[in-house]
Amino acid sequence: MRTLSCLVALILFCLCGTNVMASPVLQVQEPKFDFGEVYQGNKVLHIFRFSNQGDEDLLIDRVSSSCGCTAVLVSEKKLSPGGQGELQANFDSTRFHGTVSKTIYIYSNDPVNPVMQLHIQGKVLETVVVEPSQVNLGQVKAEEPVQSKVVLRNQGAEPLTLGEPRSTAKELKVKMPKASFSPGEEVTLELQLTPKPGQTRFSGYVLVPVTGVPKNELRIPVYATIIGQ
Repeated sequence: MRTLSCLVALILFCLCGTNVMASPVLQVQEPKFDFGEVYQGNKVLHIFRFSNQGDEDLLIDRVSSSCGCTAVLVSEKKLSPGGQGELQANFDSTRFHGTVSKTIYIYSNDPVNPVMQLHIQGKVLETVVVEPSQVNLGQVKAEEPVQSKVVLRNQGAEPLTLGEPRSTAKELKVKMPKASFSPGEEVTLELQLTPKPGQTRFSGYVLVPVTGVPKNELRIPVYATIIGQ
């Protein structure tokens, strides 16, 4: 009798243990993707492939991503053991420059790793480098002109055509000596601000149309504090 009871208990233990251990396992082939270098404004597309290495159905609840990157599940949300799936990630580099890293999150019923993180990283190059990227003229006197310069450098692979620059304020004038520049060349913008009487601060933009950059326009902020009223 005791032997039979022990045998029944052993069978129940094994069955319970099997149920506890049975679970889905989310596994991604390459959770990190380095896209290298792209010019600002280009879009990066990558497919992440994953599979269910467990012995229960894997259920993908949802996916989300950090700013500048979108992620879409292009396969079924339910994967049987051994099943494979795909996730498409899109990165828009328009508003970024320098080294970037974006994270994608996969939420599933994997008990060990319920939130899987995927990463897209690389370097975004500016087609046109603006130096300085913004102009702070400091303290200036009303009605007294003050000058400054901004250098544009073409670090892209193609010649660029520049439109006529303009400013968002009448008291800020801008001149540009030429309308195009080849890769590696520089163009200098000459700025002159003549503050109006009664102003305490000046804030405006220099706008330069450029074919081949995001939104086809460069926006250069210009600031100043007006003194001597």
